[in-house]
Amino acid sequence: MRSLGLWGREHIEGTLPMRFFVHAVCGTELGAFGQCPACGNTGVPLEDVEMRPGAGLDPDPADPVSRALLAPRRLLQPLDTDRV
Repeated sequence: MRSLGLWGREHIEGTLPMRFFVHAVCGTELGAFGQCPACGNTGVPLEDVEMRPGAGLDPDPADPVSRALLAPRRLLQPLDTDRV
């Protein structure tokens, strides 16, 4: 998903990112292969990846899963849809 999103932003003019995937330790957006350019980490573990909403994401989705994913969150963490 991360690689496809980066590809779209680079090759399709006017594409807004749906989500950003960043290294939770330093806040840097990850590269297409999960590398952190700031830290030099070539394979950031999934538990250290934070998914953040982008400008292309629907700000008022109808389903509870999409609403729960509007907030930044680390990957592999359980999703609680009861609070949204």
